[in-house]
Order: sequence, then C-alpha cells, then structure tokens
Amino acid sequence: MSYPHEAKSRDAVVEQAIRHIGHHGGLVENWYVGIEEKGSDRDSRNDRHLINYLLFSEDDAKQAMSRLLDRGLQADDEYGAEPIILFVYTRK
Repeated sequence: MSYPHEAKSRDAVVEQAIRHIGHHGGLVENWYVGIEEKGSDRDSRNDRHLINYLLFSEDDAKQAMSRLLDRGLQADDEYGAEPIILFVYTRK
C-alpha cells in the first residue's frame, strides 16, 4: 500500500488521482474512491493500483471525493470519523 507523507491540496489530489487512473487504464466507472482517517485497509491482494492521498482537512477530503464521484468513480463504503486521507483503487 502507498502511504501519503505530505498533505496536498484538494485540487492537486483530484488531478493526481485522474492521472493515476489514466496511467493504469480502464473505465473510470470501474474505479473506487473513499476517505478514511488512518488510510484504507484495501490492499494489493484484493484491489489493484491502490493509492492514498493525505489532505489538509476533512472538508478538503470530502470535496476531493465529491469531485471524483462527479467524474464517474464509484463510492467506497469506508468512512472514518475525521477523514483526511483519500484513497483510489480498482478491483482485481
């Protein structure tokens, strides 16, 4: 799993996530996005191309997730108490 080390702006996270999806391919509708306070428990054994992004605040994380949902990603069912980490992946 990739762990985020530096907080990023929501705009930067959305653009990096879209580039990540474009790099690995597939339909946007086959990708998932979620937010969590400590990071996703998703892993490469069950999911593919998992990437995590640390945001500055819970509001930034929610807004970044909303923007990615607007672009066609599916919502993951995880949701933490104070989510500041956004994660993106596709199923195997």
